[in-house]
Amino acid sequence: MIKLGHGADVNQMMSKYNKSENILDFSSNINPYTPENIEEYVLEGLKNSIKYPDIEYLNLRKNISSYININDEYIIPGNGASEIIYMIMKILDGRLATLNPTFSEYERAAFINNLDVVDLYLGEDFKVDIKSVENNIDKFDFLFICNPNNPSGNAQELVELLDLLRKHDKFMIVDETFMEFVYDSDKYSLVRYIDNYSNLFIIKAVTKFFGLPGIRLGYGITSNKDIIYDIWNVKEPWTVNAFAENISKYIFKDKKYIRETKGYFKEEISYMLRELNNIDNIECFNTDTNFILLKLNKYDSKYIKEKLFIDKDVLIRDASNFKGLDEKYIRVAVKKREENKKLITALREIMGV
Repeated sequence: MIKLGHGADVNQMMSKYNKSENILDFSSNINPYTPENIEEYVLEGLKNSIKYPDIEYLNLRKNISSYININDEYIIPGNGASEIIYMIMKILDGRLATLNPTFSEYERAAFINNLDVVDLYLGEDFKVDIKSVENNIDKFDFLFICNPNNPSGNAQELVELLDLLRKHDKFMIVDETFMEFVYDSDKYSLVRYIDNYSNLFIIKAVTKFFGLPGIRLGYGITSNKDIIYDIWNVKEPWTVNAFAENISKYIFKDKKYIRETKGYFKEEISYMLRELNNIDNIECFNTDTNFILLKLNKYDSKYIKEKLFIDKDVLIRDASNFKGLDEKYIRVAVKKREENKKLITALREIMGV
């Protein structure tokens, strides 16, 4: 069986334990709500499926441009954020540093493209240790950082880090895949700095926040013309399909959905942290986005994952394979209130509280 290290292994778990339905999947961090009329927008895209998408995605880039208020020439669409990760790795030449614990796909994409990877680590509370980065500045040419960080969920201001890297002529790649879930995302996102820093590349996901991961839509942003040119030169044609392109005409304009989603997660994160912290033998890390990292002071991650799945039909993410973490860590998504209650009750019963 192929193991790619992602959270959403629900099909493999169902097959392994002979379960067929009614699994609550807390391993995958997806918005449980979708925009109104989304089925209509997707079906409308079917009409355009009889022809190739625009190879330069002019309309798609303009729709994204209006959404984030930047020059559409700075935008490179992709088949999810994952394609953007792999494309940026194709054009890098040098040593890549990652700040762990973090998403494993950065390292995998680097290895596939024969890049040396330097493992650096986040400091206390999973925050960037500027001094540590500076002490290791000569060991790398590019720094990859996730903000909000996966798996810890915390968002942080990165301008000081960006300035440090520019001072030393280093390039920074920031994965803001989960930034839209952050209530005060404008405080943390580096999109507003894109014009002023040529050493900055930002990766964004569309379909996580809008609850449509199967549609596959993401994009990269940079004002660095050389980077843009190089990526377009290696990008495969037509990787974004007509369905994804069509929904971009509507979802970015749905201000009500965006506002209500941010409000919901702000409230629900507070609720889940409060309830989970009331369970003995569990330590919760504060989060700004739609998932929560937990440390177990009783049992280990493998036992809890299997126990929850077998006895409670609940799947969580075993976070022990993130560099810098161990078998005491699990990660859970924030879902609908009734589903979150079931997770909390299941954990309370299994932890013996």
